Amino acid sequence: MAFEEFNAKGGKFKPQIIINKYGGFTLSSGMHHRYGIDKYMGVKLYFDADTKKVGVRLIDKEDDGMFKLKKRENEKGAFFSARSFWGAYNVDTQKVSGRYNPEEIEDEKFGKMFVITLIEKQ
Repeated sequence: MAFEEFNAKGGKFKPQIIINKYGGFTLSSGMHHRYGIDKYMGVKLYFDADTKKVGVRLIDKEDDGMFKLKKRENEKGAFFSARSFWGAYNVDTQKVSGRYNPEEIEDEKFGKMFVITLIEKQ
């Protein structure tokens, strides 16, 4: 058998995308572990106004319109600010801030991305 010893007791492995009330995004340490965030330099964002879905695509080289990822040490996640994105679509980040479990999809036009559906707080 090919057993592998687990030594990361207490580690966080659940992929999540967190939106803060000021418009910043955080990619959890779970996303960092599962998708190797260190090999990416930025993200491209996409929005579907009808369904209130946000797409996040990791990119590994400089590209127009990308948001640069700032990585935390020891694979503790990454973050970026995206106020211009929220402003362009008139989204109140105070109402949609929180933790989201992304769905990994393969978009015909843009490729692999992570999609979250925004939920407005009352």
